[in-house]
Amino acid sequence: MSEFPDRPDYPEPRKLDKGMTVEIEQGEGKEPIVGEVGAVLEEADSEGAIVQLKSGAQGRVRKITHE
Repeated sequence: MSEFPDRPDYPEPRKLDKGMTVEIEQGEGKEPIVGEVGAVLEEADSEGAIVQLKSGAQGRVRKITHE
């Protein structure tokens, strides 16, 4: 259970692997994008882990997908 009950639980960095397909948010007002994880850049906080996709895009992981 999240320590922030009004926020969703985002995947922890230890659950993210290179090549895994995830949905990331790049910032306010930008559409989420889906891609393969190239690297985990920052540890998760209440806002989610930051990754760089193989495409070069960076953002916070919102969910693991299975495309």
